[in-house]
Amino acid sequence: MRLRQAKTVLFLIPALILSTSLGTNQSEAQTLPTSTVYTAQMLKPHLPQGNNGGTDDYHCFLIDPKVTQNSLITQVEFKPQQRVMMHHAIMFLVGQKDLPQAIAIDKNGTGWPCFGGTGLGSSFSSFLTSPWLSSWAPGRDKDIMPVGFGTPIAKSDQIVLQVHYNLLAIRSGKIPTDQSKVLITAVPAKGSRLKTLYSELVAAPVELACPKGVAGPLCDRGKSLIDLAQRTSQSTAMEAIGLNLECGYNAISPTPSLTSTCDTKIKQSELVVKATPHMHLLGRSLQMILNPGTSGQKILLDRPRYNFDDQSPTVLKTPIQLKVGDTVRVVCKYDPTLRQRLPQLKKLSPRYVTWGEGTSDEMCLGVLGVAH
Repeated sequence: MRLRQAKTVLFLIPALILSTSLGTNQSEAQTLPTSTVYTAQMLKPHLPQGNNGGTDDYHCFLIDPKVTQNSLITQVEFKPQQRVMMHHAIMFLVGQKDLPQAIAIDKNGTGWPCFGGTGLGSSFSSFLTSPWLSSWAPGRDKDIMPVGFGTPIAKSDQIVLQVHYNLLAIRSGKIPTDQSKVLITAVPAKGSRLKTLYSELVAAPVELACPKGVAGPLCDRGKSLIDLAQRTSQSTAMEAIGLNLECGYNAISPTPSLTSTCDTKIKQSELVVKATPHMHLLGRSLQMILNPGTSGQKILLDRPRYNFDDQSPTVLKTPIQLKVGDTVRVVCKYDPTLRQRLPQLKKLSPRYVTWGEGTSDEMCLGVLGVAH
């Protein structure tokens, strides 16, 4: 598993990530005569519960696709049993190094709480740094690799399925149990000519003050960050602070803004073939720009009307080459007044909104699908 970090904000991860059909029609999987479909399901039904009065449940489950030989993945399909309360699902690859720890944590087959990342490996685990395999979010279907590409999985590898349950979406009052599953299509690695595809994540901090005329205890940024740590995890709150540092802002007293932005330098040559946006419910638009303000400026991704329920990727008609030293900028715009208007948010207490993993928090995240 290769992982590269640029300014701590830009990560290189074996792809099939946050969207990921790169130029291939999602209704058409690659036609490979030796393909095998492996199925992995949560061992036991899970009843989602909010953490410390929160409305989000991040839960991880160790699932075993029982891959029979070293393979290259050409398609991943997450099949949610309870789609209505799914904010997202991420599949993390677990190799031999971390597998004993994962087996020990999930010895009862009921999974474990996992705000941040999987909790495996290093003591500081973040969803930005954990080894992604694939993901699902509203508006996406099958995660199909483009022809000629695949993601490696070893015979002994297993998967940690992280599911973010959004309890705000439950209107009936009764929360159902969930036992979702994952279908993986793969071909034998031996003799294959498939090339490996990667993804790069470009993130920016979010600092949204309470709108004019709106007041409450959590409109204080410090109190809001404490609440964020209690609802999710301390690592999530630290990530909100760390993103400001990495992007050159004042992490202690940042200036609130309706626009979030961050520049990241490219460390190695690569070819961009697709781009995917991710924000939460207050997001209005997202752009990814190559070398902004120069004669070589190019738009990698433009979502002028961001829709949380349609986080599908944009496939570039013509792939764009990135060179060492190039700059990629992510720009996100928000409307915090939506907290007082959206059905899922309007009953919540007013708050200063930062980067965070809860549905009522926010993110500014662009994902590039790249090849070397």
